[in-house]
Amino acid sequence: MEQKPASDNLQANDDQARRLVTFRSIAIGCALMPLLSLWVVQAELIWYTGHSTAISLFSHVTATVFVIALANLAVKQRWPRMALSAGELMTIYVMLCVSGTFCSHDMVQVIVPLLAYPVFNANPQNQWATKILPYVKNWAICMDKATLDEITAGNFSLYRLSVLKAWWKPLAFWSVFLLTLMASMTFLMAIFRQAWTEKERLSFPVIQIPFMIASRLTDLLRSKLFWTGFTCAACIDILNGLHFLYPAVPELRVIRAFRLSEYLVERPWTAMAGVDVNLFPFVIGLAFLLPTDLAFSCWFFFVVYQAQLVLTSAVGLQELPGFPFPNQQGGGGYLAIGLLSVWIARRHLGGVFRSAIGLPGGLDESREPMSYRAALIGLCATFGLMVLYGRALGARFDVMIVFFVIFYLYSLAIARMRAELGPPAHDLHAMGPDVIITDTVGSSNMSNENLGVFSLMYGFNRAYRAHYAPHSMEGFKLAQLTKTTARSMMLAMFTALVAGLASAWWAVLHTLYRCGFSGGRSVAYYFASEPWSRFDAWQTLPEGPNVAATSAMCIGALFTFFLGAMRMRFTWWLWHPVGYATCFSWSMGKLWSCIFVAWLAKAIITRYGGAKAYQKALPLFVGMVLGEFMVGSFWCIFGAIIKIPVYQFWG
Repeated sequence: MEQKPASDNLQANDDQARRLVTFRSIAIGCALMPLLSLWVVQAELIWYTGHSTAISLFSHVTATVFVIALANLAVKQRWPRMALSAGELMTIYVMLCVSGTFCSHDMVQVIVPLLAYPVFNANPQNQWATKILPYVKNWAICMDKATLDEITAGNFSLYRLSVLKAWWKPLAFWSVFLLTLMASMTFLMAIFRQAWTEKERLSFPVIQIPFMIASRLTDLLRSKLFWTGFTCAACIDILNGLHFLYPAVPELRVIRAFRLSEYLVERPWTAMAGVDVNLFPFVIGLAFLLPTDLAFSCWFFFVVYQAQLVLTSAVGLQELPGFPFPNQQGGGGYLAIGLLSVWIARRHLGGVFRSAIGLPGGLDESREPMSYRAALIGLCATFGLMVLYGRALGARFDVMIVFFVIFYLYSLAIARMRAELGPPAHDLHAMGPDVIITDTVGSSNMSNENLGVFSLMYGFNRAYRAHYAPHSMEGFKLAQLTKTTARSMMLAMFTALVAGLASAWWAVLHTLYRCGFSGGRSVAYYFASEPWSRFDAWQTLPEGPNVAATSAMCIGALFTFFLGAMRMRFTWWLWHPVGYATCFSWSMGKLWSCIFVAWLAKAIITRYGGAKAYQKALPLFVGMVLGEFMVGSFWCIFGAIIKIPVYQFWG
């Protein structure tokens, strides 16, 4: 049996519900953003540890809200009227998640070094001054060589007038660009909000633990199973953290607990030798919340993917570059899920359109964050602005229209995945709209101006692990659960967009000016070099359409459509399209074994104990998540403070 939707089994107490988002919750969220942004950037960009923003449920945000909720219990006992309500705690959570999307691996951490790299790396040998820089607008990147030498070398201060003069133009443009993009995603999610949260009543597994912290913390703290799971996960990370610093301390191996490469040494089995069996407690806890059919589909299709690799090696097709094109199969799956989301909501979208133009048969807009007319106008206006921004950078109108249509389908797909099923991670590396377009038409048929714009937009298309769209929809869902108006929650999210972006710019620039990134000293060097080296390769060795890669993408889309159609037609169908779309990703290679363990545990518990046994066991798995998040976050902060690498609890 599956767990009921969050709206059924996770209801806020009426006496704690607030109709409007309060000023103090917004103030607390804004005050925490710079600190958490610096924490994430130091851990992920400099020491490459923690990887909080590479998973669906941000560990740094969840740990922070858990600490605030614990302190709030003490305040509630002493000064009840001063205690934060569940709605206020969830407002803080949503705002910090929005901020986390900006300072993540997949946004500003990539954008800042990307804007510094082409001028810094240009030299007579690579001829970038004539091959790349003429096709990039001067105001879109940092052009001051002296400033770039400082940020790449490190040991300099950010807080100087010369730095402001060098960076203000690119930062101003990209701030407007990113805020327009995020506003557009908010309008898109506002259009789908009622369909997903009220009509389909999707379960939103990702937000269940944060909502439990806000509304049922006392019950959790009284549960022996919660403390059992918390203690076990915490002790594993404490012991392994001490082992990392002091090797004499014994280790409990949960990262790469079992490596197939030690046993698979002959062809064709070496094709899957890179598979690791990991046992991350927090992933087991998160996966326990998943519907069993999705958990089954995730590990099942990962096994099928590994079988593809073995078969490819057995027949010798591994010599064909890229075969069996896993990224393209996954990208096709994401596009298909985006289109399926539109198809499933087609009647709702018809009602939205009728409401927007004032025709009979429209929808009730009283609980919406804005009128449907405003949402549609906002979506069309921001989409048009995004196309105009791309044109200002040098790309053609038609190319930018296709580019952002693909991006919006990805956004819908990711938001739908998390709203319906909540996979622990959803990265899609090296398969952005730029890759799809160049694979389909060929880099030789694209102008250098278009390719230059693709390189600039690589900063928010490198991967999609910390995408903003699902956090926006989850904010609307949390507003519903806590009986907070969606409109005031949207105001909090827009405030978080501005404050979070400013915090991310500051955290990344402050960190890079202090630490630098030249010569491969940090992962930022690789983030920066990837798009420009690719642009150089496009020019040096232009290629025609990649028929094989495009065919693989189409096959992935068609197979995903097939899986979706079977699920809609037959209730007994076990194989979910999301499991197929995500099975090729880097994260699934890390998490598949944890999902298998959680699936097996949940299947046994629900098979022999039913829904009651599942509810009784739930605190154990919630404790595993929070125990690892708390200790893992401690190690990240500790390493950032004393400036040394520390144990990473996953990755």
